[in-house]
Formats: sequence, structure tokens, C-alpha cells
Amino acid sequence: MKQTLKEKPKACTSCGGELAQISPYEYQCTSCGRTYYISADRLHKVSVKLSMGQIILLCVMAAILVGAVSVVGYQYYTGRMVQSASRFSVAFRDFLMEVYEKPVADINEDDLSRMKYLRIERSKGYEFTYSFQDYYDFPDRESFEKTCETIVIETSKEDFSPTNVQYFTGLTRLELYTDAWENYVLPEENVIRGIYCVDGLSRYGTPQFFSRVNPDTLEEVAIVGAEDLSDFSFMEDLKGIKRLLLEKAVLKDVDMFEGFDHLEQMVLYYVEMEEEDTYDQVQKLLSLPSMEAFLITGKTGWYITDEQWDQLLKEYGDRIVLYRE
Repeated sequence: MKQTLKEKPKACTSCGGELAQISPYEYQCTSCGRTYYISADRLHKVSVKLSMGQIILLCVMAAILVGAVSVVGYQYYTGRMVQSASRFSVAFRDFLMEVYEKPVADINEDDLSRMKYLRIERSKGYEFTYSFQDYYDFPDRESFEKTCETIVIETSKEDFSPTNVQYFTGLTRLELYTDAWENYVLPEENVIRGIYCVDGLSRYGTPQFFSRVNPDTLEEVAIVGAEDLSDFSFMEDLKGIKRLLLEKAVLKDVDMFEGFDHLEQMVLYYVEMEEEDTYDQVQKLLSLPSMEAFLITGKTGWYITDEQWDQLLKEYGDRIVLYRE
């Protein structure tokens, strides 16, 4: 039987026999065989003597360890730099480095979120117009344009990726006048209030672009050059907007606007409708509950006879401003 003690006993507590030490912390009675264990709860000083060879070996091992940690740390840092830089195409990379005046790997999410306005156009290369001011804080476009800067990046189409737009999470207005908007990707979380874009349905384009709009913030959408647009399923994502402009779109019917209960202003530039259906189609649009202003231009507008137009003015003119050009 073992007994734990704070210090060595003078004699066996059972029979009074003499104790023999069998280890630094263990004693045993020579008469009855009882074992005593002394607790190691005291402070001990340990002195270790090393040879010169051992000291050299330890130093070498320490140097190897430090070097390994440095290599791993460097690889991790450069890996993150490469990952950060590689997410941008050449055009966006060069644009961002000019805007923020630092390497693209050092441009973080906070930097990108500061940009409130972005317009992209195709010229010799790609023309980026941007502002850190909110477009919707200004009374008119002219005063807002004074806050904008433009950078032209001369690069090929292959060096431009429209998906890079998804990193600009702070945008309130986005204008895309390059290739089809179907190729772009909006930020997963955004506060965009206005989108102006050119349609020119690309070979691989899909109408998924608008699936990421924020219904709590988006107010206006304009799609120009939409003569090749045939898939209007994206309209389901736009039912909360207040202003809509369509240019050159071919509207076989306007049932797609059912549920646009917040739409206040509609502009139809040179849209195409079947002549015999135009009056009924326009009447459906004017029946939307929030409509306040309606403009139709081009020959389609004149498919409506003067008598029919007078009837529309009489029926809706007290709450809707009607234009026909």
C-alpha cells in the first residue's frame, strides 16, 4: 500500500520500522514493506551541462527552424499577394493601380467599397470613369460629373473580364457601355440604385446579371441597344424599380410588366410593337398603379391614332404626363 506524504517520515507509521530509500521520491519499510511516496511539490533547480558539440548542434537546429518559419511565412504572404492580384484582369488591374496608386495586391475590399460610381466604355481600349461621390447626392448630372475622373486602359478584349465588377461592393450607380450586360457579375451584396447598360446578347450571355440586384435599393434601370434582346425573364428581378428606359427593344407583349406596382416613369425609345396591338399595350402600361410619366418615341408611338391618343390623355392625363415623339 502506498501513502503520499509532503516530506520523508522518520519511521514507518504502521509498525515503526526503519525506512529504506528505493528512489528519489519513494521509501519502503524494511519490516512491514509499506511504501511511502513523497510529493514533488517543491521548487527544484536543474543544472544541465552541455558539450560544445551539443551547443553547436542546437544553434544549427534553431537556425534551420527560423529559416523554415521564414520560408513558410514568405510563401503564405506571396501566395496571398498572387491570389489577390490574379482575381483581376489586366484592364481592371491597371485601372485600379492608377486609381489607388499602389500595387494591386495591396488594394483591399475597403478600398474597392469606397468607389460609388463606375462607368465602363469601349474605345481604343477600355475607358473607366469613376467617382468616390454618390451620384444620387447631386441635383443633376452636370454637377456630379465634376467629381468624376476618367482613365483609359489600352488593352485587348481578351485582357478584360466583366466579372471583375463583382468586387465593387460600394457602388450606387453602374453604367456599362461595352459588351452585353449578360456577361457581367454584380457584387453578391450591393447597394446599387441605378444600372444603365447596353445589350447586345453575346454568344455565351445569359440573363442572370440582374439576379443579384438589391430589391431594397435598386430604383432605375436603362437598357439601350436592346434590339437583339429576346429573353426578358430577368424582368422578374426588377419589379421594385421606379424608373425604366428601354431602347430599340422588341415588345411582343407587355405582360412582363405585371407586378411593377412601383414603376413611376417609363421611357420607350424606338421600341417595336405590333401595330394593331400598340394601343392596347400602351393602355396596359398606363394602368400600372404608380405610373406618373410615360414617353414613347419612334414610329411605334404613331401607331396610336390621334383619336386614341386623345382618349389616353382624357383617361390618364390627370395623373400621368404623356409624351409622344
